[in-house]
Formats: sequence, C-alpha cells, structure tokens
Amino acid sequence: MMSFSTDSKSSFNILVIDGSCEITNMLMRVLFCTGHCAKAFNNPIDALALLEQRPDEFDAIITDDFLNNTEMEMMGKVLIEALLEKSKLPILVWSTQIDTLKAVISDTSLLSFLHKPQDLKNIFAWLGNIKNTVIYKEDSAPIYQLIYASKVSDKLCEQDLMDILYTSRKFNKLENISGALIYHNHCFLQVIEGGEQAVKTLFNDHILSDTRHKEVIVLYQGVVDKRDFRYWTMGFFGHCYNEEYALLGLTDFDTHPAGQFFKAKLTEQQKSLWGDF
Repeated sequence: MMSFSTDSKSSFNILVIDGSCEITNMLMRVLFCTGHCAKAFNNPIDALALLEQRPDEFDAIITDDFLNNTEMEMMGKVLIEALLEKSKLPILVWSTQIDTLKAVISDTSLLSFLHKPQDLKNIFAWLGNIKNTVIYKEDSAPIYQLIYASKVSDKLCEQDLMDILYTSRKFNKLENISGALIYHNHCFLQVIEGGEQAVKTLFNDHILSDTRHKEVIVLYQGVVDKRDFRYWTMGFFGHCYNEEYALLGLTDFDTHPAGQFFKAKLTEQQKSLWGDF
C-alpha cells in the first residue's frame, strides 16, 4: 500500500478543483486520512464562487488546469489567473500539461506545479512546506486540556468522519481550540485544548450530545503548560480492519504526532482499555 509522510504537524482545509469525480474523490479521502480536510469541485466556476463567498474557509488550493477539457467555460490561464485574483492562498497546479501552462502565465512565482498523475506523493511534501495559516491568539491564560474516549455508533461511516473533522476544524479555528482525533477499533480517542471555558463548552454542549458516538469517558482534564497541537485545528489518525476504511492505514501510528502524544499521556490501564497501542 502507498504510504505518505506525516511529518507535518498542521492540518489544512483544502479546496480541490478537478474535472474528474474519480480524482476529486480520491484526493478528498487521501487528504482526510493524512490529517487534512478537503472540499472538492468538478466545475471551477462553482469553486471560484465559494472562494469569493468564504475566502477564509481554506488554507490551500489544489487544481487541475482543465486544458484537456474544452467543454469548460474556464480553463488554463483564465482559471489560474482568476484563482490568483480571488485568493492569496498557496496554489498547487496538478497538471498533465505544465510546460504549456507555464508558457502563457506571466508570473508563476505564487504557484507550485506537479505532474499528474505521477507526482501524487509529492502533493503531501508540498503541503508540509506550507506555512500554517492558523494563528492562535497569544495564550494569556493557562491552557486547559481534555482527553476522552468513546465508542462509535453502529452506523458510523467514512463520510461521518470527514464531516466531524470538517466541522470541528472550522469551529475550533474560531474558538482558538486545537487538538487531535484518533479513530481505532470502532472507538474515538480525542484531545482538545484551549481556554478552559471554551474547551468545557465544546465538550459539554457539543461532543457529549453527538449521536455519532456513545459511552464517553473522560480520561484526563486539567491545566497544562502549553499546547501539544498548536497548529492542528484537529489532527487525525485513523485505522480500521474493515476494507471500507482501507485508506485509513496510510499513516503510521508509531510515528504520528498524535500517537506519540497519547502513548506518553495515558496510563497503562487507560491504554489497555483501548487495545494494542
């Protein structure tokens, strides 16, 4: 199975634009399984409309140039220049015709280029080099950290996990909360950190009432010296032996920052409740 680097300690919301549903679906799942979240469009006009309406929703853009798709109203130079005009985000052009596109764009200094499809793995190296746009306010008060475990509901699917990550990253960015979520053996293990009131409100008003999990157990809560996941609005590691979740095995729990954190933080008794770490 192909594996990807998880060196980055940042999670990004990424706008993906590609004419192929197969490619956008694949990128969404792989980005999700390597700690990021993506929103995909097969029509660039729709993507540009969302970017104009909600410019602060994304951290990076991955796009095809649509030069092979003559049915599109917007492609090539026109598309790339429209993206540059509407956003100052890092833009990666993943294309089969890089040289053709570069020849007609006057300034490529704000763009990165990778060859499609052979440079798929390099997309994650590119993401690892992006400066995180999540700038947490200077922590003037002590950081409150809460760790809990729960069992997932019987009907939880991969789309539910993607929805959980997308919603939590958006909410946490607004509330100055950071953290990480692990999905393993039909259980959740999550850490959230930030101001005490914000963390408690998130946990009591939202997490406890979420029907996508049950039997919630708090493993730790209290004040800590610093954030452990400062640049993760919600990092993610997932693994399941069910074939439906095969892509969740893309990350290595032993080297993943979230895995290292939980191994050090939890007691041996708490780890045993969770199975093999």
